[in-house]
Amino acid sequence: MNASQRREGLIALLRSDRNPTMGDLALELGVSVRTVRRDVAALRLRGMDIEGERGRGGGIRFARFAPLPPLYLEEHEAVGLWLSVQLSHLVSGIPFSRGSQTAVNKVLASLPEQRRRNLRRLAERIIVAGTASENIRASMGETVPTLLSAFERCFSEGRCLGFDYQDRKGARTRRRIEPHGIFVDVPVWYIVALDLDKDAIRMFRMDRISNPRALRQGFEPSQEVLETFLAETDAPASRRLSGG
Repeated sequence: MNASQRREGLIALLRSDRNPTMGDLALELGVSVRTVRRDVAALRLRGMDIEGERGRGGGIRFARFAPLPPLYLEEHEAVGLWLSVQLSHLVSGIPFSRGSQTAVNKVLASLPEQRRRNLRRLAERIIVAGTASENIRASMGETVPTLLSAFERCFSEGRCLGFDYQDRKGARTRRRIEPHGIFVDVPVWYIVALDLDKDAIRMFRMDRISNPRALRQGFEPSQEVLETFLAETDAPASRRLSGG
């Protein structure tokens, strides 16, 4: 996390109205209290009215009548928010769920135009189909902890992904792919990809992947890969980014 990202995180914590102490903020951000003090000073120099309570245990916050800084979302945060709402649609009758799509549309509409376009391009590569069959759910294993960070980096930055893969028959192979899309069949998700060694579109289940690693080779995400995948698999209609 660089200084800019850390300070945006600090702003988000101060927005929460919990009156956190410097120690609380340092723990949340994974840095020292000294670093938090420097970041607070930097935000004050940017014109943000941040006040603190003197004495042991005193917290800091935005001044009571000070205007709050505009909301800033990283692309991966905005995609995560949108995806969470789409997944909530698969569970019927959740209290307060009816306003979730309207709320996320308002958040997305507040983003700068370029960021909104980038978000749309990412979200259009995510296919939320429905819920997995009982057999699929029963066979689901654990996802290796390193997969999410490696995949998110490759998916967002247009980088190829390497990993070891075990198919449903237990055969193990080493793969190099272009990760063009995500296919979600709750609670299972798959990578929709172009297999570089086979020159073919393939789908890889997340719990059968091990030793994931970002490769140096880049690629240009292609909607055609996803459309071909949908046509060949007769997959259910996908949920796409709407509004904003």
